[in-house]
Amino acid sequence: MKELLSASESVDALDRVSIPLRDRILRILDDRPAASVLRGSWLGHPVHPLAVTLPMGAWTAAVLLETVRRDHRAARRLIGLGLLGIPPALATGWADWSLRDDAQRRAGLIHAAGNGAAAMAMAISFRRRRTGPDLRAQAWSWFGLAAAGASGALGGHIAFGDSSARGTEAAHARIVHAT
Repeated sequence: MKELLSASESVDALDRVSIPLRDRILRILDDRPAASVLRGSWLGHPVHPLAVTLPMGAWTAAVLLETVRRDHRAARRLIGLGLLGIPPALATGWADWSLRDDAQRRAGLIHAAGNGAAAMAMAISFRRRRTGPDLRAQAWSWFGLAAAGASGALGGHIAFGDSSARGTEAAHARIVHAT
């Protein structure tokens, strides 16, 4: 599994997207106060891992409630709550990503694509549930949760895996400098 997660760091074709996107994010955030808020300088570490707990927790609870208790209304509400948690997770994730090294940014693009797939699946599930229980809506929520879990594993690798040792010190130096 470790090798699979590390392989994402070697996809140098992603640099064609990664470098201009990083530069654009850095220009947008520049030295604005929002940059240090999004990057967690006030907290002493990145905020993104905290921000993702709302979507992940709500979506996990939705799938469990629907599977175990057959509570489709609660599942829809929790999926909606998770969808509302996406903007802060996105903003903090991209702010953190922009300070990572090349290898971590490559993996981060794949992580973002997985999160995008998860969010899209959950949005489809949410929409399908407007009229009541729907087997396809359940399938979309299971797919969304699986995509979020797999993407979260890659996110954990970026933050805490082998590559994080070389990128974390540099990222923390940039976070401290940004304040």
